[in-house]
Amino acid sequence: MAATAQTREETEAWILEQAAGNRFELQHAIEEGQFISRLTLPGIMRDTTIEKAIPIDKVTRITVVHTRRYLSYSLMCDEPCAYLLDEPELKQPRFLFEIYVELDASFPPRMSTALLHLIKLYGGKAQIEKAKVAAQPF
Repeated sequence: MAATAQTREETEAWILEQAAGNRFELQHAIEEGQFISRLTLPGIMRDTTIEKAIPIDKVTRITVVHTRRYLSYSLMCDEPCAYLLDEPELKQPRFLFEIYVELDASFPPRMSTALLHLIKLYGGKAQIEKAKVAAQPF
């Protein structure tokens, strides 16, 4: 019996659906091969929206941090390739994909698999690395 993998559209939709529970200030999208985050800073910044992107096919490493309150993925390329949409020439070393809801321990491996699959569907290849967390003195 042959197994079928999720399509690019199904994979994108599932990843974005999982992040849809974020506070309204943080939203994610996938557009034209770019993973995009939009962070709206209310109030003092006069509702400024910061838009950051990374080309999905260029991602080679992903680090993961899972706490009780959030799940954070740092997507990185061999050379800095993340950028602000209004300053594409200024490359940054990482792109954050964050989900701010309580998640059980079974969820992060599923999201990791989905992200790796998405990168593969775009022609890239990445690996997951556990983030190194600095030891706390107390």
